[in-house]
Amino acid sequence: MSVNKKFNIILAIIFASSILPRFGLALYNREANDPHMPVVRYIMRNNNLPDKTECWECFQPKLFHYTIAKILSFLRLDSGQDGDAQKVVAQLINFLAGLTILIVAWIFVGNLSGVPERLKILGFALLAFNPQLIGINSQVTNDTFLILFSSISVFCAYFVLAKRMYVYFLLAVIFSALAVATKTNGWVTVIAISIAFSVRSSLSENTFVARFLFAATYPILVLSLILLNPLAQYIQNSQRHGSPLLLNMDPQPHPFFYKKTYTPYAGILSIQDGFLTFKLWNLLEEPITYLPDDVSSDSHRTSLWTRLYGSANSIHFENYPPSWRIADSDSPPYWLYRGIFILALLPTAIMLIGFITEIYETIKGVLSRNLLFLNNSSYGLFALLLAGHILFIILYAFEYRIYTVMKAVFIYPGLLAFLVFFMKGAVVISSRLQLENRYITTAFVLMTVLPILYTLDVAILILQLIPNQSGLLLVVDRLIKAWN
Repeated sequence: MSVNKKFNIILAIIFASSILPRFGLALYNREANDPHMPVVRYIMRNNNLPDKTECWECFQPKLFHYTIAKILSFLRLDSGQDGDAQKVVAQLINFLAGLTILIVAWIFVGNLSGVPERLKILGFALLAFNPQLIGINSQVTNDTFLILFSSISVFCAYFVLAKRMYVYFLLAVIFSALAVATKTNGWVTVIAISIAFSVRSSLSENTFVARFLFAATYPILVLSLILLNPLAQYIQNSQRHGSPLLLNMDPQPHPFFYKKTYTPYAGILSIQDGFLTFKLWNLLEEPITYLPDDVSSDSHRTSLWTRLYGSANSIHFENYPPSWRIADSDSPPYWLYRGIFILALLPTAIMLIGFITEIYETIKGVLSRNLLFLNNSSYGLFALLLAGHILFIILYAFEYRIYTVMKAVFIYPGLLAFLVFFMKGAVVISSRLQLENRYITTAFVLMTVLPILYTLDVAILILQLIPNQSGLLLVVDRLIKAWN
């Protein structure tokens, strides 16, 4: 058997193994981080798109909601008694979208050159079993659609930058427009791709006109598709509310640098405390989020980086939605969460090293006009992608300050960048530090344990939900009654 065939078989086993926790959670979950079903049901009842004022999540672009509404209507799940069945079907659609994300990552990993195969396998496993990704793939939210469309857009842009393949260029345009029509922060991906295309064009040997058209056509086409797409509601929002981009929250007074000021649902107390701290010890002491708002200054609720780290590595960290919550009296398995947070430090550090290396290579390549550096860094595509999503969550937390906006899922549209930086960081460490094989093997084994703990975290949640919910039989029963 060839080495490449063995590699794909191992990835296939990882992929297949990650299906069960996703499927189980999609069947038995009934709640989401945000109430998106009212938007779906409005569209089903009225055969029209709601305005921002109609419900809490009605300010969002409507591609996800419209798609779910039409599928539920086709399945005739449109009566009041079908509420839970509607949720399960919508979650199963996100489950399929989540599997598609993994297939894109699988193909992408296979196309990365200069990376040892065992490192590709580990990176793919960490992604496939990531609890935050499994969790969001099992809820009725628009995040999974956004992650999917953004990932495909970046995947296509990667090939455009490497080989100027125009079919991939058109696909990048289409899926970028779908990402923005799903959720507003899809624009971060569009901006990252636009800048990378501009860098690539500025170094092209073509004429000025050809270079300009290549750099300018992508954002113009994406913007045109968005303005023409009624599901984005940009024209309607501008006419009714004076802005194409809407939110359902009011900004809070901006924090001071050192002085701590408190807000409802306390999150960012000051710039120093919120953006310049990583409260690992507090996270290990209390590895899930409890609800009281009168938090102390050492609480991980007030530190952006601690919350991003916690929510990225445990499905229980956010302790929300309500049915996912673990009360103090339930003796939660803190040993599991603490083990996850300790072991996850290693891949996180490796990824940060890869991120810094990518930024360095991109800047050096631009300043020296060195095509070797720029090719190696995909003209800054992945550095721009992750930096853009991090900047988005920083601005979001700065503006609104509540701890509920400090979630790792907001940077998951940059999912492929995580893979790139993890692998680049590992290659840099092993080549420059010239570590002995025993150290490399030990690190590899420790990181291999992490997907196992991730799976246990998700399994605990599924077992927590099963006693109170029916699953697949509910959907089958409702579909039979609807069609009869």
